[in-house]
Amino acid sequence: MFKATHRIVALVVILTFVMMGAVQAQGKKVIYSSRQMGPDDIPTLDPAVAEDVPSIQVISQIFPELVRANELTSANEDGMATVSISDDGLVFTFNITPKVPWVRYDAASDSVVVVTDENGNPRYVTAADFAYGMMRSLDPALASYYGGVLSKWVAGAKEYNTAGEGADLEALKAAVGIKVVDDYTLEVTASKPSPIVESIFAMWMTVAQPQWVIEEFGDFWIEAENIVSYGPFAIKSWDRNAGGSLVMVKNPHFPGSNAIPQAKIDEVVFRFLDVEAQFTAYEAGELDVSEVPPSAIARIRSDAELSKQLHVDPGSGTYYYGFNVRIEPFNDPRAVLAFSLAIDREAITTNITGRGEIPAGFFSSPTLVAAPTSETHPDIAVSYNPEEAKALWEAYLADTGKKSSDFALNILHNNSSLHAAIAQAIQQMWKETLGVSVNITAQDFGTYLSTRRDADIFRAGWLYDYPDTNNFLFDVFHSSNDPDTGFNNAEFDALVEQAQVLSDTDARRELYAQAEKLLIRDAAAIAPIYYYVALNMTKPYVERTYSVIGREYYEKWDINR
Repeated sequence: MFKATHRIVALVVILTFVMMGAVQAQGKKVIYSSRQMGPDDIPTLDPAVAEDVPSIQVISQIFPELVRANELTSANEDGMATVSISDDGLVFTFNITPKVPWVRYDAASDSVVVVTDENGNPRYVTAADFAYGMMRSLDPALASYYGGVLSKWVAGAKEYNTAGEGADLEALKAAVGIKVVDDYTLEVTASKPSPIVESIFAMWMTVAQPQWVIEEFGDFWIEAENIVSYGPFAIKSWDRNAGGSLVMVKNPHFPGSNAIPQAKIDEVVFRFLDVEAQFTAYEAGELDVSEVPPSAIARIRSDAELSKQLHVDPGSGTYYYGFNVRIEPFNDPRAVLAFSLAIDREAITTNITGRGEIPAGFFSSPTLVAAPTSETHPDIAVSYNPEEAKALWEAYLADTGKKSSDFALNILHNNSSLHAAIAQAIQQMWKETLGVSVNITAQDFGTYLSTRRDADIFRAGWLYDYPDTNNFLFDVFHSSNDPDTGFNNAEFDALVEQAQVLSDTDARRELYAQAEKLLIRDAAAIAPIYYYVALNMTKPYVERTYSVIGREYYEKWDINR
């Protein structure tokens, strides 16, 4: 039961946020943001298992990568290391920045302190820490999704990552192409030459991880009182309840570099809020940065002051619906395509999202290298076509002897007023066009991530990890990644495998167009709905960059009142 004492505590928390936002916490530079957070707790801060935007946003700030993706251009830059590549494109040698200390937040002194070893000496981030992090991400016992992504690019890693019961794990582990040369030199041998490989080392599952802390605390090593890190920020606190917050504090011991400078902000407070609540808090002065709900767009654009605070950027991903192709009716591609063609994408982007989103004809975002688009391949792209949808569905029913009323289907989405509105609109479209009634279920983000592969239909979004079509088609739907939809198609696999190793962008685009045709039409498993745009509200006193890679680098931000 929700008791009165809880209301008092909640009121105190709210008032604290307001007061701190107004006076900037006794002279500290503090950013209050809900961007990319959502209303639920962040699922994890473990780089080896993270696979969602909120988790990766924070991880990128406390565990910088060997290679850093520039947030404005998406180009690769030196991160925690400089890199040299052998002439054959297979051996990557990383020279790691020396004497970057591991740190933790000390509540007693309200400061970030250097972590020491059993002899009292500072612990520095070494090549061994990066090697341990990668090998832990690859550990088959961890079953990390992104460990599986990494395994495809490091020599010997796939055999280790997919090892079954009875395998000689130590021998397989020793054969992985990750070698510690000395304290600050790491050598990684790729499984094949490709223009994609360097971008893999700009991803979170390749970062250094603190072996001694993980071994001491197990799954609890990421809690605020236990976690150690080395980036421009450290974790100060983490209220893991829905509606809670996570606080990052500046790490004064981080040396900084061109790509990853020392932070100017003293603290970043992430609040877990739905987009509607974010904007309400923003207008009340409780947030410095927020996302924009569709309901506020017209008012913002008609208000001279608010419109100056709005920033619109092309997004880095696609909003789509996945269908469980293991079950009826979706084990027949005609059914999936019928449900896809019955979705009026223009109505959704105009009447529900209303932020400038672009109806999606493909899964792959058009901003990616080698992506097919509705302009380059109009005959493959999907769009609203109720007549064709009806014909496909009726043909399916006739061939199977089924009726629309035979199916008790359900749409699953994570908690969000926007996702709910879209689901309700699509529910009505399917009822009107196909005569199919579906129910809708909403779950907190962590539960949704763990259960969506068992759903009939689920809402999903994919934002690129690196700006290449391989990250959409291979990394999500190649059968080796065990897609949540159950999609498994040998022809699709062969096409995206071939595209990986080509250097000719036009040739790669043609292969990806053929793969898309299988994914969205011929062996259909998904319905792409729209391409994201990034809308931000930012207070005038905040100096910031606007990222195109799906995560922000707060160490480059400042406050100038």
